[in-house]
Amino acid sequence: MSDSKIDVFMRIKHHFKSLIEKGAYLVGEPLPSVRNAALDLGVNPNTVQKAYQALESDGLIEVLPKKGAYVKQYEMSDQHLIDALKHLLDELKQKRDVNDLVKFVKNYLGGDAL
Repeated sequence: MSDSKIDVFMRIKHHFKSLIEKGAYLVGEPLPSVRNAALDLGVNPNTVQKAYQALESDGLIEVLPKKGAYVKQYEMSDQHLIDALKHLLDELKQKRDVNDLVKFVKNYLGGDAL
């Protein structure tokens, strides 16, 4: 396999790993089909399949024949949890007033926790 194919494979693997770790795909949610991911990314389906197999080997997803790839339950490091929270807060910040978000977090954590 040439270096360029390895680079593409690794970029796709990292892309989906990053999305999973940031919470864009939650436990039990399906990843795009190999065919759809290949079309979206402009690559050969075999390259996406190899990336999915690597993610499955890493324990992040489960590939079910004829059903697709699904995010598995896994332990995230504290830093990954913080990064996922930041990602979610950034998404919410675009849709809600920041003061409302602060009030929600304070209430959720028990009032004076912040």
